[in-house]
Amino acid sequence: MDIPVIVTAIFGAFVIFGGVVGYVKAASKASLIAGSITGGLLLLSAFLTAQDSTAGTVLGIIVSLLLLGQFGPSLRKELKLMPNLLIVVLGSITVGSLLAGFFN
Repeated sequence: MDIPVIVTAIFGAFVIFGGVVGYVKAASKASLIAGSITGGLLLLSAFLTAQDSTAGTVLGIIVSLLLLGQFGPSLRKELKLMPNLLIVVLGSITVGSLLAGFFN
């Protein structure tokens, strides 16, 4: 298994976990639903990327960029480790690794 697949799968797992934590701590159904959907899409992306599917790579990049677009501005407003900083860092690493893997 190559690095982009592992990084994307880890990011997907963290996103799902974050959605569950948001639901448990704040009773936020939106966090649970959004975390499950985007995390699931990232896990699907990892699976497809492992099969050498360009669609998997593109899916992972798109979902990661959407999450960066959601959490990046929040990070600028308030520097919170969870979830803002973690999502921005992991999302950036995921996009970078997927792009590097795609162009190699």
